Amino acid sequence: MRPFAIVCGLLLAACPAAALAHDAPAPQARFAYGDLNLRRPADQDELVVRVARAAADYCRDHAEVVTPYHRRADPRYCPATMRVQLMWAMPPSVRDAYDSGWRRRP
Repeated sequence: MRPFAIVCGLLLAACPAAALAHDAPAPQARFAYGDLNLRRPADQDELVVRVARAAADYCRDHAEVVTPYHRRADPRYCPATMRVQLMWAMPPSVRDAYDSGWRRRP
């Protein structure tokens, strides 16, 4: 057990302090909807497009981090997961508009 503790201690000592500090904000997927009238079907459809774009942009940069190893071969996993995360972060009225737009998509 002692050699293991020494190896761990050496590995930590070799890491720069900046790498151990978690001051950097976690990456987030964001989209704007303030300019949309969410009662209009066309704007609801645009909301669906914006959410899909935000999920795709996030996954392009961070898919390796958020996708489990056994699902990395599935290109739909990360975007679908991020769309769900974004949907549940929406206020209820925005989520209702998103659902309406989602049901109309081709």
